[in-house]
Order: sequence, then C-alpha cells, then structure tokens
Amino acid sequence: MKAFALPWPRLVTTRAMGDMDAAVTPPPGDGAGPCPYQGLAPFEADRTELFFGRARATRSLLDRLGPRVRERGSILLVSGASGVGKSSLLRAGMIPALAEGMLPVDGSQRWPCLLLTPTSNPARALAEAWAATYGGSVDKVEEWLRDDPGSALAGPLTPDGRLVLVVDQFEELFTLVTGEQERQSFVRILHALANGPTRAAVVIGLRADYWDRCAAYPQFAEAIQDGQVIVEPMTEADLRLAITGPASAVSLKIEPGLVETILGDLRADRSPDDRFDPGALPLLSQALRNTWHKRENGRLTIRSYEEAGQVRDSVRRTADEVVQGLPAEDRKIAFKLFRRMTVITAGGRAARRPVTLAELHAAAFAPSIPAAERRDRVGALLSAFADQRLITLHEETVEIAHDALLTAWPALRQWIDPDLTAQTVYEGLLDDAGQWAEHGRDPAYLYRGVRLLSVDDSRPRWESDPVSFPPPGPTAEAFLAASTREARRAGRRRRVIMAVLAVSSVLTLIAAVAAFAAANDADRQRDLAISRQLAAQSEVADDPVAASLLAVAAWRIAPTVEARHRLLAAAARPGRGTLKGHGSDVRTVVFSPDGKRVATGSEDGTARLWDPVTRRQIGAPFAHPKTECSTSGVKAVLGLQGRMLATACLGTVRFWDVAAHREVGAPLDGGGVVSALAFAPDGRTLAIATLKGTVRLYDVTARRWSGARMGREAPGLIGVNPVHAVVFTPDGKRLATASADKTARLYDTATSKQIGEPFEGHTREVNDVALSPDGTTLATAGADRTVRLWNMDTHRQIGTPLMNSQGAAAFQSVAYGPDGTRLATGGSDGATRFWDVTTHQQVGVALDESHFTVRRVAFSPDGRFVAAAGADGVVRLGDPVTYQQIGGALRGSTTVALSPDGRTLAASGPEGSGTAIRLWDVASRRPIGNPEDPANGRPASGGPAVKRAGIYGIGFSKDGRTVASVGSDGVRTWDTASGRQTGPVAQLGRRMGLVEFSPDGRLLAVQLNDAILFWDVGARRETRPRIRVPGHTEVLSAMAVSPDGNTLATAGFDRKVRVFDIATGRPRGGPLAVTSNGLVDALAFSPNGVTLAITADDESVRLWDLVRGRPVGAALTGFDSAVTTIAFSSDGAALATGAMDGSIRLWDLLTYRQVGHPLTSRVRGGVSGIAYGRDGRTVAAASAEAVRLWNVALPADLAAAACANAGRSFTREEWERYVPQEAFREICH
Repeated sequence: MKAFALPWPRLVTTRAMGDMDAAVTPPPGDGAGPCPYQGLAPFEADRTELFFGRARATRSLLDRLGPRVRERGSILLVSGASGVGKSSLLRAGMIPALAEGMLPVDGSQRWPCLLLTPTSNPARALAEAWAATYGGSVDKVEEWLRDDPGSALAGPLTPDGRLVLVVDQFEELFTLVTGEQERQSFVRILHALANGPTRAAVVIGLRADYWDRCAAYPQFAEAIQDGQVIVEPMTEADLRLAITGPASAVSLKIEPGLVETILGDLRADRSPDDRFDPGALPLLSQALRNTWHKRENGRLTIRSYEEAGQVRDSVRRTADEVVQGLPAEDRKIAFKLFRRMTVITAGGRAARRPVTLAELHAAAFAPSIPAAERRDRVGALLSAFADQRLITLHEETVEIAHDALLTAWPALRQWIDPDLTAQTVYEGLLDDAGQWAEHGRDPAYLYRGVRLLSVDDSRPRWESDPVSFPPPGPTAEAFLAASTREARRAGRRRRVIMAVLAVSSVLTLIAAVAAFAAANDADRQRDLAISRQLAAQSEVADDPVAASLLAVAAWRIAPTVEARHRLLAAAARPGRGTLKGHGSDVRTVVFSPDGKRVATGSEDGTARLWDPVTRRQIGAPFAHPKTECSTSGVKAVLGLQGRMLATACLGTVRFWDVAAHREVGAPLDGGGVVSALAFAPDGRTLAIATLKGTVRLYDVTARRWSGARMGREAPGLIGVNPVHAVVFTPDGKRLATASADKTARLYDTATSKQIGEPFEGHTREVNDVALSPDGTTLATAGADRTVRLWNMDTHRQIGTPLMNSQGAAAFQSVAYGPDGTRLATGGSDGATRFWDVTTHQQVGVALDESHFTVRRVAFSPDGRFVAAAGADGVVRLGDPVTYQQIGGALRGSTTVALSPDGRTLAASGPEGSGTAIRLWDVASRRPIGNPEDPANGRPASGGPAVKRAGIYGIGFSKDGRTVASVGSDGVRTWDTASGRQTGPVAQLGRRMGLVEFSPDGRLLAVQLNDAILFWDVGARRETRPRIRVPGHTEVLSAMAVSPDGNTLATAGFDRKVRVFDIATGRPRGGPLAVTSNGLVDALAFSPNGVTLAITADDESVRLWDLVRGRPVGAALTGFDSAVTTIAFSSDGAALATGAMDGSIRLWDLLTYRQVGHPLTSRVRGGVSGIAYGRDGRTVAAASAEAVRLWNVALPADLAAAACANAGRSFTREEWERYVPQEAFREICH
C-alpha cells in the first residue's frame, strides 16, 4: 500500500515557514547522530526541521491555495521538472505549514490531510488512506468512492471540517494505470471531492513532462487555467541553505571551501536567471549523504566530498558499491529486482513503479528455492540498497527512491535497455496496425519477413511484463493475424512454383536445393532473429562505438533490413567514439600540429596523450604530484611541433618530452593560479594566464620569461576578473583573452600592451575565444548563451550573436574549423554544435550529446575530427565532415541545381531580389564568370545576374556544359565554363505557372494558362502536343517530368495526382489512388521512371509504383512540417526531402527509414529547392536565407566503415554480453 494518513503532527513552525531558512541554533554534539541529508528519498513531514531552501516556494504555494479554498473546494496542480523537489515541498513544506495554521483560512489547521500516490489502482489507494485514518472496510470505502465520490467521504468530517487531499507523483496515473477507464474514474473522483459536499482542497504533485496528459481531461480545465503552481529550480542561495542548514541543525561542521566547491560543480548548468538544473537536486542530496558517511571528525570536508564521488558521480558510485558488496551470485538477482521496480512507458521511457514484496520474492528465485530462503535473501538485498536510500521500503511494497537513479546509474540502464528495444517493436506494431486500419486494411501495409519475426521475438518479453506491455488490442491482433495469413499464402505460392519447377529437367538439382534449404531454415530464422535483436540494441545504445559494433554484428550474422538501417545510422552519425581514462572533469583538449595525437588535461591531476584513430591512450599519464595538484585540474597544451607537452596545475607549470614520456627541466612558477595555457604558432612561446587576471609569455627553449605582464594584476590568488582563455593570431604578433569581466581583449605580444578598446557586448563572463584561420575574425563564447563574432581591426561585432535555439545553455567553448567557414561550440547542455559563420545559424548534426558540460572543443588540423572534452571525464570524438555542411553558405535562393559531375552549382537569387542565375564552383566556393547583365548592359556581381521578376526553374544539360533557366521573361541558356549567356531569350508567354525541367535538362514543361507546353531547350522550340489538364483546378500545385522525357505527372488543388503520356498528350488512366490528407506540394520521378514520390501537406512522402499501380513500401513520416521539395539520388536508392521548418532529411529506400538526423533546421522560409548530385555524394538545398551544400557521401562497405569508426572489434566479454547465443567471432578485421 502506498498511501499515508497524516493526523496533524506538532511541528516546529520556523522550519516550515517564516524563519525556516534562517540561521539555526544547533543542538550540542559533533554531528554524529542520524544523517541530516535524505539522499534520493524526499523529505517527509517528520523531517521538516532539516528541510531548508524552500521557504519562498512554500509561501507561494500557500498563497495560491488560500483564495481557492476559502469558500469552496478546489484542485491545485503543483508541477515541475523531475528532481526539482516537488515531493519534499509538499510533504515537508506545505503539509507542516498547514498544520501550523499558515494557510489564511480559519480553522484550516484542523482539517485532516490524506497523502497518497496513485499506484496502479488509485481509487483503492485513496480508500486505504481514508480507512487508515477513520477505520472501516477498504473495499466498502472504495465502493462508495466509485458510486458517489462527491459524498463518499463527507460523513466523518465535522460540520465545519474540510479535507486536504495531497496526491503526489500524479504521473503514476499514466505510467502505472493501464486502463483509460480507470484513469477517468479517478479524475472524476478528485473532481467530485473538490466540488461536492466534501469541498476538499485537492493538491496534485505532477512531473512537468506529464502536464499535457492532464490537459486532456476537462475536469482539470480550471486548475490548468488558474490553479497551477510551477516549482522552479533552486537558486544558488537556496542551494547554499540546503547544504548548510541541515548540517547546522545537527552541529555538523563544514570545511571552509566545500560549499563553494559543490556550488562550483553545479554552476556550469546554471541558467541566466540564477537557477540551477532541476535534475541536480537529487544528485546533490545523494552526494551530501555520501559525504556525511565519509565525514572526518564530525566535519564534512572537500576530501570526503571528492571520495564520495562529488555531485556528478555520487549516485552511480553508491549503487555500484552496494552491488560490489553483494555476494557474486546475488548481483544478477539485484538487477532482476530493480527491473521489477521499473515499467517501460509509451514512448520508451523507463519509469519507477512500486511492487509488492511477494512479487519480488517470486521473481527473484526459482520456485524450487524454499520460500523462507527467498524471503531472507531478497530481504538482505533490499536492505542493502535501502540503507543507502536508493530504494524505499514500505510495509508491503518497495520502490526506487527517485527517477534520478534510472538515468544516473549506467549499470541499471544497461539492464533495462533490452526492454526499451521490445518497446520499440511494440509501439511500431501499434502504429502500423493503426495505419493498416485507417487505409481500409490494405494488404500493402501488412508485415512480412523480418518485421513479422521481430514481433514473434518480442512477444515473450511483452507477455512476461504485462505492466509495461499491455495486450496490444484487437486491431493489432487482427493486423498480425492478417500478416501471418499473407505470409502463409506467400509460402503456398512459393511451394506451387517449386512444384512446377520440379517437373523440369533439373528436378534432381531443385530437390537437392530444397532439401538443403529445409535443413538450414531453422538456423537462418535464428540468425534473422538475433540480427534484428542486435539492430534494436544498436538503436538505443548511447555509446557510438557500441552502437556501431552492434550494427556490424547484426549485419555479419544476417544482413537484415534492420541491420542495414543501423549501419546507415552509424555511418551518418557524427560520433566517432570516446577517449576514456580520466577519472574526473576534462578541462582541456588539443590536437598536435600533425593531428596524430590528442592531449587532454583533467581535474584528476593528470594529462594524457591519445591516438584519435585507435582512441587508445599513448603511454602513461603525465601526473603532477598530489601535493601541488590536490584541488585543481590540469591544463595541457602541445608545443614545439607536438614534441613538447606543457601542463599546469594550480601555480606550477611543468614541461614534458612527448617521445620520451618524461619531464624535462625544472617546474616553473606560473606567477599565480594558472587558468589557461596556449602556445604561439612558433611552438616556442607559451602564454600563461592566471586567475589574477594577467597573461605572461614564456620562451620554452630559452627557459625565460618574455616581456611584461599583460592585463592588470589583482592582489591575492584570485582576481575579480580572471582570464579564462587565451589564443594567438596566426602570425603570433597578437594575443586575445577571454575574461570574467564580460570582455575579450587584444594585446601586442612584442610590447605586452593592449590594442584598442575591449571587445564588449556580452552580459556575462566570456568563457573562451577563438580566431579564424586568416586571423581577421575573433569568436567569443559567453555564459550569456551567445557566441559573438568580431572584426579584429575595428573591434566591432559582426552580425547578430549565435544563440542556442534549445534554451538556456551557456557556451563554454568555441573553435574554428580549419577552413574558417564553421565554428564548433560546447555548452553546459552537453552538446557540441556546428555553426555557419556566414549566416550565424546552427548547421548539420550535433555531436552525440551527454548530460555533462562540454568544457572545451577542438578541431584536428585536417578537419577530420572534432574533440569535445566533457565534465564527466570523457572526451568525445566526432566527424565534422560526413553528413555535415560543405564550406560556408552561399547567398539565398529559391531554386537550385547541381551539374551532373557535381562540380558546378546553379542557383537563382532570393525571391523579389531582382537577381537571376548564379553559377558557383563547388570546390572553391567562388562564382563563375562576370558577364553583363542583359537588362542594363552592366556587369553583374557574383556570376551571371539578370534583373527580372523571378526565376522559376533551372536545369543542366546532360554533359553539364549548359544550364538553362526559365523566368518570367522567358528561357535563357548559359555556358557553365564562362558563365555567359548563350543565344537570345526564348519568350514563352506571360501567364506561366509551374515549370519543371526533365532530369537531363533537355525538356522543359511549362504550365501556360490552362495547358502545359513542352520546350526543347537545345532546339529552342516547342515540341510535342500541349497537354490540357481539365481534371485539375486551374492552378497546379506540383509537376514532374520523367527522366526519359516520356511521362508527365501533375497535381492540382483538387488534391489528385495524374499521369500523362507526353508523346500523345493523353492521360495514363485515372487519378492515382494515393491516400493523402492534404495538398500535394511536390512530385519527383525515380531515375528509372518507375516510382513517383509524392509529398503532401499531411507531413508525409508516399512512393507510388507506376507500373503496378500501387504504393511502394511504407509512407515516409516523422516530419515536423509539410515537405516542400524532394529529389532522388542518381541510383534511386535514396531520397532527399526539404520541409517548411528548414529540415533536410535523407531516406534509404531499401528500408524506407530516415538516415541519421535532419541535416539542418529552423531555416527562415523553409527549403524552397533541393538537388541531389549525380555522384550521390552531395545535396544542395536552397532557401531564402542561403544555399547550402551537404556532404552525404556514405561508404560502399557500410560494415567496414562502421568498424573503422569504432576503431576496434567486440571483446570476448562484450560479445558474451550482447550475443550470448553465438560463439565468439571477429566482426571487424
């Protein structure tokens, strides 16, 4: 039972309200009593004297509740992110405050209070809480609640009495309650209690990510509109009290500096309004509890905090220590118990759920184990975790203490992952069955082959966990039954064919083949099942190396569609593995000049060298003595062309011979606590920045200081404005700094004097600086969530700041790519992003995100790698080339085309700009030619330009030597070598609608009034009869010409698609039977002319087989807006799509699945044109904002590429973990 009745306890009022956060007079003692910190468990009413930091939130909650319940009942929704402390606020803040009469309603301190969580049967949970307080039969109370909820609980209350009903963790209504009818019933009960004779004050605690689920119930309409309290994350002042208050209350001393150290660990994730990541609160609480267990003489110390794992690692370390302390034979049993305490929700998320002890006893051991032994062993296991507050034991039930454990304990996540895979198959079944039903049970939507077998594989797991996987329902079962029948019919058809063939002269051979196939069929089916399972595990794997190797293993065992999809995803994924070895926050990362080494420095007191290709550490760590590096991290840089490593910790700088792996020379006194290091381009001059706010140069070959200090030195160890980063210009003559005073500054390295005024514009600290390769532009990364670009000569800001669209993440680091067209940034949200320096927009796919701040980012000199140093002690490597933007953006356009060899780009100007066709050399990014503008006889800038109303279409000739453009003034042709117009303008008419070139550029289709004419571009004349389209409305919405020039496809505002024979001008049958819920926006033929791709406003793309007259595969879905433009690859194996939201997606037409993530997003005006290069390696996309080229080249041997990206093969231990059914084999050679 998970319901609690609270007769009002007498509580210390100053802890609940008023002076709750004020200084506390501690009782005598040395802090040796019970631990004052809760760990992952919430504070309860009986621990209110230790509940600090939430006075304002408690007052706000009561202020909102009071007016709503003064004369009537009411429902109040208290929501907030997971980990923000809602449960503690309700239990240890609001409830005690109500008991002390802090609610401004007469007599409210006498109102009884019931506290419960919904569990899987919320009505019964409420009945149990009521019966525990007032007695009576639980069954009878539940019956009353269901029959007459408004009056059911009014009887025992006094005439002036009211009821306070607190329903905490209300999200359980959606994670644990399986039936919608039961949910609606409980919502009606709550509404009736608030609005009936009971006039209850119903307070609901809800995780913010389930708020929209509540909005679906009309009973909550008033509460959502006017009865919400949002629990905000704690401010720094609140967190300081949450740390110091409980310690003071029990006379527990805190070492000076510990509080600042803890807050410093949390500060990286602070938002601009001074509030911290809500998910940090339970981690902080667990870290403090662990620190208390390791206290020294009644004192919390920095050393005990570090030994406890600090904030970021406290939960994992605690849980792992408990597991390691268990007998070996009980460790797997422990994970079984935790799996029983979780449920996989719709959407594939793991959530905690309470379970009975009886269920755990039965689940943990085989029935052959005596019941007494099962109880004892399970009890011992649960006690071990409960002692560390990782789980909560009730009288009859047990549950995980907090959702944070599900994400902060990797071992548990790994145990749960297979169920997430089963959830993927389960949700896919429900969606696909719904699609089948919506389309009149069309057999084209049925499962076949591996997809049907994947359901068979997952069914045992579904049936073993009906809480996570409720029965899929009659529609899904009918869908599976139909799929099975179709598979059997297909099998019978194959057998008939075999029988006919058996009559032929090769009877003996066929019989032998059939016998062989039958003998191997069982093995083949088994391999298919294993392959699909590994592919599913690859899809949910967080580590890119593991994801790649799982995909390879799936492909090697059986080349299934699912395995191919995962190999494609691995190839398109920017992650290229990790560098793991540091035990703490990695603060610096830098590549050697030849790109063959990566140097890192960490708070674990070491620097390390790595091979970025194999991702292996080179030699032993370079370690500073613990006596000089106990409370700070190591900074590391490479100099002397990569032969020397310089490291700094606190105030000491050391130098190391990279080849010999030994220290050279004596340590150097850095002149203060060193905050940053940077070598000049000559590799000899080292810039040493300090927390005092100064920078000084040191000659590492002569071993002497060079020049005076730069900046104003502050007294003491730490100045008001410490320098965070330094960077040299390419010629080494100037040096830029990033400072805590919100500025960057530029210094002359010869004179040590500041050059010009500071670069001012940031509103918070500047964390990092980077210089463009040509030294003309400075990039600054700020804690104000912006990156700004500056002209190095004028010190003026260039354009608007770069800003994260995702929210409040501060930028910690910035780096220029070698070609100077892109930036990489790292932030407190754990993401490494790429930016176009021309448009200041984020481009491409972000490097695999972690939940930890990215401290530093760096490009390799050749641009093949980008490295991101994380606060979790891991350096993540990424590929900034594959599936990323090629160079900088070109000027905006409405239409775009690529030449057959992919070397020339043709683009129109922005709509309404009066510009025309521009030709660009793709490799150099330079315009081709500088012809005269035919409109005024003057040269046109940026390639051929023609002033006229607009360009409707562009097409290249088959040999790529000529490009044709059609605009409102007619058709023009251009020589691609010179960029000059060839021949006169061909006038077609004034009322042109849609225009479309054939893929080879020879034929142009133009909607002219109510007909479509065809223009031979080479012959410069109209050819073939005009086609009239009376079946459509007057305006066409889309049109396409087949590659052979024989077929035309059109779509109109009547939402129908029609196909015409261009030679005869006649329709080929009636409208296509394409099911679409919106206007068709674009059409495209496959290279062989057999398949027509159709986009519609319903955010989907459908493929239609023109020969067979039926859909091809499943519809391509998952878009966030309407698809506006599409293009096939030259081999027909892939499709590129552009959408209104600016996203560009690539689709594999063998699996009908998206390849990787969208290439870009949030482009102003959406994607107006898209073109696939004939070599299949490049996609060009046009928008009003810019034209971008994307490298979409994927390797021919996907498995070999995935192995190369992983840098290794599976170890035997990993193979045993992932593929226990198969004997070990080398999958990467």
